[in-house]
Amino acid sequence: MAEPVNPWNEKSNLERTDLPEGGYALTMEADTETIDGQHQLKMGRARIHEVYCDEPPRLGGEDRYPQPLTYIAMGVGF
Repeated sequence: MAEPVNPWNEKSNLERTDLPEGGYALTMEADTETIDGQHQLKMGRARIHEVYCDEPPRLGGEDRYPQPLTYIAMGVGF
């Protein structure tokens, strides 16, 4: 059986309709950290991108960025 192909290493071909014999395999990594220990501000990194999340004041945050679950809802929409 053929090894899976990493799609990041494959040249773009928008007209391609077939899949490689071994399929595709892709690993995604993301890291998160709390920015300050007193509030709910957090930062996430994936590859070269950074996103921030916060909670509203009633949950101990300052409401400076979307809540974590908001990112999940946006992901479904994307």
